[in-house]
This record gives sequence, C-alpha cells and structure tokens, in this order.
Amino acid sequence: MKFNTQDPDIETIYRRISDADYDLQPDFQRGEVWTLKKQQRLIDTVLRGWHIPPVHLVARPEGTSDVLDGQQRLTAIRDFMDGAFSVDGFIEPEKEELLSLNGLRFQQLPPSIKRNFRKFTIRIFELTDYDPDEPHELFFRLNQPTNLTEAEKRNAFIGGPRNQIKSLVTSFSKAGLSKERIGFSNARMAYDDLLGRLMLTMENRSLTEKITAGRITARYRQADEFPNDIVDDATNAVRFILASPMLDSDVAQIRPNKATIHTWLCLVSRSGVYKAPQKEMNRFYAGVEWIERNRWEPSIVEDAKLATALRIFHDRSTARVADVSSVVLRDLCGAILLTCGGFWEPTLRTSKIVDEALFALDLRAASDRELYQYAHSVGWGESWSV
Repeated sequence: MKFNTQDPDIETIYRRISDADYDLQPDFQRGEVWTLKKQQRLIDTVLRGWHIPPVHLVARPEGTSDVLDGQQRLTAIRDFMDGAFSVDGFIEPEKEELLSLNGLRFQQLPPSIKRNFRKFTIRIFELTDYDPDEPHELFFRLNQPTNLTEAEKRNAFIGGPRNQIKSLVTSFSKAGLSKERIGFSNARMAYDDLLGRLMLTMENRSLTEKITAGRITARYRQADEFPNDIVDDATNAVRFILASPMLDSDVAQIRPNKATIHTWLCLVSRSGVYKAPQKEMNRFYAGVEWIERNRWEPSIVEDAKLATALRIFHDRSTARVADVSSVVLRDLCGAILLTCGGFWEPTLRTSKIVDEALFALDLRAASDRELYQYAHSVGWGESWSV
C-alpha cells in the first residue's frame, strides 16, 4: 500500500466533490451524522485559519476516489458552501471578526473572507497499490473510538488555571495522592478533574451552584489564574486529607471515592480544621474514618437517626454525585455525623442547624428530599464558612 500526498485548497476539493471525483458515500461509510454545532465548529476552524486533520482517500481504477476518513469534514464544507447553514460567530474563544459574520451563509460572506476560505488547504493522503483488504483495515484503525474525558479535553486549554491545577496534581502526587491511598488513580486525569471542581467551588464560595464540566472548561478558558488565597486554601485542605491515618489503612473499604473526598476537602476548607490544634485534627480524622468505614453498612449503627444520616451520605456518594442536592446532603450529613459523634465542634450556628436537623426532622423516616428541603430552608452550603 502506498500513499500519495496532496494539499489541494477547498475550492479544488469542492469541485472534485461536485464532479463526483470524490465519493463521500462509499458503501463502508456511515451516513452524515455530524450535528449542526459540530459542522459550524469545523467551519469556524477554517475561518480562523487553523489546522484540521488530514483526509484519507482510496484511489479507484477508473480514476475516482472513495473517502476513507474525513467524510464528515468534507460533507460539512460542501454543505456550507452550498448555503445549507450559516456561521456561528459566538464559538469560543470569541473573535470580533467572526462575531461580525454571525448568521451569514457562504455566499453572504465578504469577498476577502470567501477567498481565504476557498484557498484554505487540506492535507490529503490517497491510497494506491493496495491489497483488497488493506483500505478497510486502515478505515477500522482510523475509526477506533477514543472518547476523551472532559478533563482530558480541557487540558488543551494551556493557561493560568490549567497550569495551576496541573502543578497541584504533580505536587500532591509526590506527597501521597495515589490509588493505593485514596482508592482511585489519575487515569483519565481524575485528579485534575477533582481539583478543578474543588477550586471552582472554593472560588464560588458556595455548594449550591452546580459545578458542571462546562463551567470548569469555561474557567480554564479564562486568562485569570485562581486567586492565591484559593490556591493556598485548596493546598491546605488536600495536605490535611493526605495526612489522614485512614489513608494508610489496609482496609480497602474505608478509601474515599471521588464524591466523598470532594466533600471532605470542602468541609476541611469551610471549617478551617487544618488550622486547629493537633488534638482537634486527630478527632476530625477519626470522624472521617468512622464515616467512611460505616457508610457501607449504616444499619449496624445503633442510633437510628445517625444510621439514616449515614445512609443518605452513602447513597449520595454513589449516585447522582454531582447534583447540587447530593453535594449539599453529603456536606450536611457529614457535619451531622462528625458533630453528633463527638468528632468536631462546629460554630454555634452550625450546632443549632445540626440539632434542628436531628430533632425537628424525624430522620428515621425522612427522605433525602425532606432533608434537602430543610437544608435549603436554612441556607446550608450558601455560605462558605461553617
């Protein structure tokens, strides 16, 4: 199998498609499946003069070519030039020149823009002198799915926030942030995602705003770094948790997962326990270990109210973990269990909220929804300090 390399411009490619020199729909290809948004993003890339991936063709004996890889890209370009859809000028990062093109179809573009679009070149690899099964094997290999996690995608936004997160992950990995200690590894950049969510939560100073993947990505796009006090607070919280004797236990069941470690980091930050005397720190450590150990079988806890709080904590650590209700309920139940177990002495306001949660609500029968409604009524999580 040999490859002939070409760099035709879009004007040439469009003409070859129109003349049926390029077959966009050979029998091994899928249909046209790209969404309008994805098509507009490709056109935006061309308008910016950025690089797009090369196209692979298979030369046929009669002189035409089948599109082996790149069908969706070429289809989007053809449809745009045929006037099927318009420019989306608000694709980030926003650019004044592109904002002025918003809503315009190809024929409506200013002459200079149309000229540059037509002259944009795309690398093409054309297969020749191949065995019958080679093109299909290459098609299979080129189209092996690689589904990037949101953390892996946003890692491309090289800048202040991203560099801060990566620096913290590197530092904490050397200090004991590892699968052996916390139960999950940094595969697929899980630690970057954890710290990104933590830092954005700290910056918002609230648990009641949902931290979606999109919001973290938007923060990565910004040039402004996270403030130094947020970085310092996150650093102290992670160091505190990494120093927990629980993480050195050989009992796998008391390893925190991504949801519970986020809760503990937030509670550590909100309470300021990392600044407390060592004796208070040790009590807090003991409380976290007790919760992580017993949340798997809350029925063994004799106090029915604490058993219910433990059940809710565990349920919201394994399902719907990123919902605002789950984040708030884990935090409140964690505070209830730490306080009532004698592991933590919160402020008077927090103590009162915990008491009311225990006595004003019948936790033996209370549903998650009822406890969340109570948390909402008292503004739990809306203030960063507890």
